[in-house]
Amino acid sequence: MQTTPAGSASVPEVLSLQLIIGWMGLFIAAGFGVAGLLRWSYSQDLARRKQDGALSAYDGLTGLPTQRLFLVLLKQAMSRAETTKRHVAVLVCTLEQFRPLPTSTAPSMTLVVRVQAARIKSALRPHDVVARLDQYTFAVIVDNIESPNEAQLVAEKIQKTMALPLLIEGQELLISCRIGGIVGPQPGAKAESLLDAASQALSDSQRADTSIAFVSDPAITTSSLLSLTYADRQPRAMISMK
Repeated sequence: MQTTPAGSASVPEVLSLQLIIGWMGLFIAAGFGVAGLLRWSYSQDLARRKQDGALSAYDGLTGLPTQRLFLVLLKQAMSRAETTKRHVAVLVCTLEQFRPLPTSTAPSMTLVVRVQAARIKSALRPHDVVARLDQYTFAVIVDNIESPNEAQLVAEKIQKTMALPLLIEGQELLISCRIGGIVGPQPGAKAESLLDAASQALSDSQRADTSIAFVSDPAITTSSLLSLTYADRQPRAMISMK
């Protein structure tokens, strides 16, 4: 009978060790596989949520239409305007804060946005539409108007309504808005081009430091910008809301 030399492992022991190492490797590989699958599933779920948010017809915070639905409604309004030989205007409004507040005592801007969204809606006629484009920016369809002057009056009413003092969580805020707009429908213009034109008019009004600006052509140039500065506007230190 053969004996195993001292310090050497028997064949069964070697096989058992290899089997244990093999199973450990399988468990480790399986663990990485599960972790990878969970990470992929989380990434897919996150991407789906973002996509659902982008495709949603209504804003979750204010209940207003999103840009997606706004463009659909604008196309319908433009079609009606062409049929009835009337006008439709697009306004883009951005909120501006006129009184810096300490960060430690600043009220919730979520509540501020909700209140101001309701204020914009209250300044409109029943058949007009307001939508939320992003955090502090709204878009308005001024539907079925006879002349551009009506769009100007609506913009002025929105601005005056937004400038009313706002008391939130014991803090008084003075928040107004800057407005850019365009009156259509322009020959061959699409809904997206009118919205872009109104947004560009808003940007131009910020550079020119005017409160309301209308542009007369979707192909925006500086010479085509008609700016309206209101005499009762009080000069204030303006900051962007964070």
